[in-house]
Amino acid sequence: MFSSHYRRKKICGFPESRSSCSCYRISWSSSSAKWFFGALIILSFPLIRNFRINLSSEDDEQPLHQRSVRFIPYPHKTLGSGTTSLQCEWETRPILGNNNTSTESHLDFTQQNAYTEGICIPPTLNETLHVFSSAEAIECLSSKVQNRDIKLMLSGDSYMKQLTIGLADILLSKHIRDDKEMIHAGPREGVLSTAHQEMEERRRKEKESFPRVRFVGMQCYGNQPLNTTCRDAINKIGGDKSTDYVWIIGFGVHVYIRQNQVVDTTVKEINDFLDTNDQKILFVSPPFYYPHENFTDEFVRDQAEVYRGLLPNMSPTNADNPFLDVYELTRACTWANCSFDRAHRSRFVNRWKAQMLLNTLCEVEVQ
Repeated sequence: MFSSHYRRKKICGFPESRSSCSCYRISWSSSSAKWFFGALIILSFPLIRNFRINLSSEDDEQPLHQRSVRFIPYPHKTLGSGTTSLQCEWETRPILGNNNTSTESHLDFTQQNAYTEGICIPPTLNETLHVFSSAEAIECLSSKVQNRDIKLMLSGDSYMKQLTIGLADILLSKHIRDDKEMIHAGPREGVLSTAHQEMEERRRKEKESFPRVRFVGMQCYGNQPLNTTCRDAINKIGGDKSTDYVWIIGFGVHVYIRQNQVVDTTVKEINDFLDTNDQKILFVSPPFYYPHENFTDEFVRDQAEVYRGLLPNMSPTNADNPFLDVYELTRACTWANCSFDRAHRSRFVNRWKAQMLLNTLCEVEVQ
């Protein structure tokens, strides 16, 4: 049972549930009884109608169980790392229609799309991983709701831009630009710009209760030394100690290229950056690279070695370096629509990365 499922509940008396409920039979032999119960049904019809609408609404924000969502500050939660903890298998799950009173009808746009597009839940997280609705994600990351000044600052390479867009899709409860795939850098920048604009507009409309989420700068792309350009950039932004800056940073391949494609020096530079930085950073792993005409076998093998070389310095082994491991879930996605270049993943995969990020930053409590 996943925590994203709501409790099933049969409603006796509605047309679609009569075959599965045992209701008391009522005798209509008495004319007075007919009038009495007829009036009772007429008077109660608006209440029944409203109750049914509440059960079947696609945009329902009040599930059968009352939930509260709590932001988990640094060092956040750990989901594990490596093949042993996070190996998973992608799957889809059917969502029943809204004329059914089962719990699936209470999933919002974000959750329904996650189940129909694809999810990848490691067996180790089978009982704890939560598929967040848009409302739950907003509640977790809202400074107003959490009564603390929270700013999510994402930075790094192109994979981090795609993670930002995936998170924005969840928070905005839509697929920005009609879910257009970002095959090249230009379209990626365009979708990211739209994501920023639409999130800022929501913040203005909702009097700043909407979360503050932003991708910042190119200094942490990896093509320049991390301990100068990237460190200086995030220290300049994150100097306010009264704010919970959540730095979510990821890089790898461009550090590797700058380091003349040497694995050991790539791993050392990344580890040195994380171990000596003044800011509290949640590091996101590089993705898995599939063999491709643009990638030599040596390149693919080296990227796997960079990933494995980082694991001993990341949580849960080292709690001081919180870690979001997306390597395994990207390796597991072998469907034809998982990736268009064997490195950058499709929009639905990036939304699942964002769900894993939310599970690192947030705790859902059933009351």
